[in-house]
This record gives sequence, structure tokens and C-alpha cells, in this order.
Amino acid sequence: MRLLIITSLLLATPQLAAAQFPDDVQPGTRVRVWIPEPARQDQQPDHRQLLRGTVQSVDGGILRLAVPGTAGSLDIPRSAVRRLDVSRGVSGGASMIQRAAGGAIGGAILFALLNDPNRAGGPHYSTDWHAAGVGAAWGAGIGGVLGLIFPFEQWRRVIH
Repeated sequence: MRLLIITSLLLATPQLAAAQFPDDVQPGTRVRVWIPEPARQDQQPDHRQLLRGTVQSVDGGILRLAVPGTAGSLDIPRSAVRRLDVSRGVSGGASMIQRAAGGAIGGAILFALLNDPNRAGGPHYSTDWHAAGVGAAWGAGIGGVLGLIFPFEQWRRVIH
């Protein structure tokens, strides 16, 4: 009998731990949560609704979320959460780096594809690699400036 009780407690422990929210999810924290949706939508992500809001409380396996533009709060059971991210805030520096990297890649590809060494007028480079380098520099500069002017919120995933 003892063996049966101990075995059932050991098997139930991971389920109890999975039903809880991480310590990062505290009242006042801004979160982004994906919950299931039964009907397929035209836009991504498929079969998931994305909500952003502020945690009002965490009571065991229930996340109480205040969603901007709504009255009251939304109760979300832990079992329904497909993914949960915690906001790290808006960072101009991180936005600048991310947009500069994306701009560099896009600029390099664009300049390499549009390069024609035999063109008489306009910018032309002797090799596609040279064109890609110039495009990467321009793309990184433009992307970095846009990242500083229009910073975006950074997120850290806490539930997969």
C-alpha cells in the first residue's frame, strides 16, 4: 500500500509542477501569451490567439490578465497556455542592433542582385561581393537608425 501511495505521489509531482506558472510571472508584469483557438485563421499563428496584457494575479494554475481596451480581467488556465513570454521592456539599443542586422542582410542581397558590372550609368561594382558589402553597410545604417527612432518591445520566453 505504501509503495502505491509513494508511486502515485512521484507520478503526480511533474504534473503539479507543470500546472504552475514560473516565478517570472508576477502581478504587474507585462506578458504575451498564446492560447488555443479551435478555428483556423487566415493569418499566423495557426490555431492560436495572441494576447498581450498585464498580470493582475497568479492563483495556482490560473493567470488573471488585464488586457488593454477591455473591461475586467481574463482568466487563463495554465493548461491552455501554449507559450508565454515576459516583457523585457522597450530597448532602443536592442532594437537598433536587431534592425541593423536585418537591414545588413537585406541590403547585401538587394545590392548583389541589382548589381550589373557592365552598366554605364548609376552605381555599379566590379563584383557582386563588393556590391553586397556596400549594400550591407547601407542596410545596417538605415536599419540601425530606424531601430533607434522606432524601438520595439523585447520579449523573453518563459513557457514553451
